Amino acid sequence: MDGTDAGTSVAVMDGSTTVPPGTDAGPGMVVPPGTDGGSTIPPMGTDAGPPAPPGSLAPGAACNCDSECEGTADNPGACVQGVCMTRSNGDCASAGSTTECPAGSRCWGLEGVTGGVCWPDCDSFSCAGSCDADGSCVPSDSTTCTASCSEICTEEGGPGDDGCPPNSSRMGDSCYCDEGFVVSADMTACVPECTVDADCGSGMVCDGGTCDTPPCTAGSCPSGTMCAPSGDCVVDIGTPPPGSPPTACAIGSMGIPDWRCTSGCSELVTFMPRAGVGYDDYPLNGETSSDQYRSYVRRDVMMLVRYATAMVDCQAGSWPGNGGRLGLGDMSEADGSIPGTRDGSPGHPAGTHVNGHDMDIAYYQNGTPNNYLRSVCEHTSGGRDQYHCTGAPTLLDPWRTALFLGHLHANPSLRVIGVDGRVGPLVNSALTQLCADGWVSGAVCSRHKITYEETDMGRGWFRFHHHHLHISVSGS
Repeated sequence: MDGTDAGTSVAVMDGSTTVPPGTDAGPGMVVPPGTDGGSTIPPMGTDAGPPAPPGSLAPGAACNCDSECEGTADNPGACVQGVCMTRSNGDCASAGSTTECPAGSRCWGLEGVTGGVCWPDCDSFSCAGSCDADGSCVPSDSTTCTASCSEICTEEGGPGDDGCPPNSSRMGDSCYCDEGFVVSADMTACVPECTVDADCGSGMVCDGGTCDTPPCTAGSCPSGTMCAPSGDCVVDIGTPPPGSPPTACAIGSMGIPDWRCTSGCSELVTFMPRAGVGYDDYPLNGETSSDQYRSYVRRDVMMLVRYATAMVDCQAGSWPGNGGRLGLGDMSEADGSIPGTRDGSPGHPAGTHVNGHDMDIAYYQNGTPNNYLRSVCEHTSGGRDQYHCTGAPTLLDPWRTALFLGHLHANPSLRVIGVDGRVGPLVNSALTQLCADGWVSGAVCSRHKITYEETDMGRGWFRFHHHHLHISVSGS
């Protein structure tokens, strides 16, 4: 199974990619969860209607004014763009924190709001707006508010009616900082670019126009971590693979196909050939060699995976570990439905593994017969399966896995890669070091799209990824 995070994301304001909350993908401006799992709050209408009795509406209910919404002295009620919520009792400790909010809500920063806003969880309250892929109740195009009695309300035609904070503008589904502005360190606003360290807060440095934490130094990282060439403290996973990146590993040589799709890219096709350079689409989950009905995928996704596995096969041929072909798992059915639908038992949450956008793929491994889908860690506790790693991923080959994930970033339409919470830090460390040594290059080395949950944050990635990773590629 996969997390429901096929659309779990927050808007990024620096002109780069959209990343889910909690990822280690670098700074990006976080605006509240959008109605499509990644966009900003849409403009609201003005047809507010009669007010409800003071304090009578629970979180998630439709509202016009702040006074209508339930609240306490610590968490006052607020009508946020037409949906009842509460204010946080302090700054959000992190995006999605529950510390500052009543039960059933999570804290997100919002431009112009001191402290933050507690967004109701859809599994805790009825939602008059929309439920985004993060599970939060958010405003929709049909929710309305009245600005004269709602502090967090942008009525249609008013300032900021594109849904973007000050010093930013909308382009497509995301908001981008205007020229001369960058994302703030706390990811809640677009602020003027810095030029010297003095422009930043205490303990921060100016790096490329953005205020950031200073790079680590030898001995400055906590126990069990190391200072990577990027200046980040990463998990110490040992010595990187030996040697230098082979120059012969390139598209058109060594059996490496082009990932770039030029025709029929959205067409749903069977993954062919079934086995190729660096991969094996073997039968699983009830499939047979003559009926691999769970292995239909968009053509552009197929081309990307074939490219990435071939690059790993070429570059990492002499590395320790299993090597060999990487097992491919569930994709979609021939009509684009979730695998298992034809048997009346869809094997994944609604909205995932549809229309060939998503794939389950094994981890590269050590000490196993092959690189097929299997748990790479202990995943039980008290004699019960916990469906996530409960111990160190002892069978994981972090170097090959990180190399593969790095090469998947060749396609800018790659939306997200989900891994287990115990796998994520190891892969992050390996990718950081592989970038520094030149095995992988490009945008992935400054901002990647790998996400995971080390604790259950309710985003859908905490469970069911101890035996495979999940990729999702956007596209029309």
